[in-house]
Amino acid sequence: MDAKTTTSHPVLYAGRFVGDVPREALPEDCLLLGDWDALPGPLADAADGASVVVVGDLLSFPFEALVGEARDVPLVLVLPPGRDAGFLSAVFGGTVFEGLGFFDRIATPDEATWRALRRRYGWAEGQRVAAGGAPERVAVEVLEGLPDGDERAEKAAHRTLEAALLPRFAAARGLDAGEVPMDVLQVGVGDGRWATGFDPATTRFCGVDEDEGAVSRAVRNSPEGDFRKLGPGLSVPQPDEGFDLTFSVGALGGYPVEEKRALISEMWRVTRPGGRLLFLEDFVDGEAPHAVSVSAFVEILMGATAGQVVLEHVESVRYPGEDTVRSGVLALSRLGVPGRW
Repeated sequence: MDAKTTTSHPVLYAGRFVGDVPREALPEDCLLLGDWDALPGPLADAADGASVVVVGDLLSFPFEALVGEARDVPLVLVLPPGRDAGFLSAVFGGTVFEGLGFFDRIATPDEATWRALRRRYGWAEGQRVAAGGAPERVAVEVLEGLPDGDERAEKAAHRTLEAALLPRFAAARGLDAGEVPMDVLQVGVGDGRWATGFDPATTRFCGVDEDEGAVSRAVRNSPEGDFRKLGPGLSVPQPDEGFDLTFSVGALGGYPVEEKRALISEMWRVTRPGGRLLFLEDFVDGEAPHAVSVSAFVEILMGATAGQVVLEHVESVRYPGEDTVRSGVLALSRLGVPGRW
């Protein structure tokens, strides 16, 4: 194993293929690991400052060794050639694939395998790297094409948000999970990452955003969804009482009070009586330019909905590496009688 660096660096686990990797093609700071380096100690050292771990030898990599903060390292899995989705699911399904998130990637040239795995595990289209050939060559190609930026910090933050939001998504579905189709709308859909938290077989996922570029990214990541640009006056281009769950994640903090009120009013309008409204926002020292306190947000919310909501859940959210609890979750149910029978 190459000497460990103290700064953020990529890691390539080539396993049995380590001798075939063209070292000169790798970034200078890349740690190259073989199967002898797959013991918990060396692997933990390698992952300590890793910006990404590219797994070129999926069959020998000890995924169980990635624990604690190492779980926040983005993974790129190079699928072994000649293995179909059935085999890969049987070997890696419960132990690996089900734990992958939006900031992890899958490298495979096989369209059929990708489609089958994506449907089964709810991955976003943008998680695929369409590269093929010998695993060690694919791994090098993957490293060359990775985006700039600190995706490890983004993955850590996203996992924190998932821990707060996924139980609220499940609560909104209720006891009829998997039996009754669910209609979900996200306001401020961004890149569509939260669509992966819902099964497209049982959920109609819609999203709106003021940014046309964000809408385009959401369409690319989750082509099964229905994504649209917000209308004039921040109106939501959806009919009244069309959704069981309407939610936003960090979207409202970018709007002044009057625009917050308009968006919340629209979210209430499109939610069915008995349905849920869910907000995760920065309330204390947030990065959002128009963040407000929890009490101020609740006051805006009650005014925008004429008090026709019931607070069901409140939870604080602390991001990894931060001492201040600056975010929180508010979950409410909408009161009222359905407008249509």
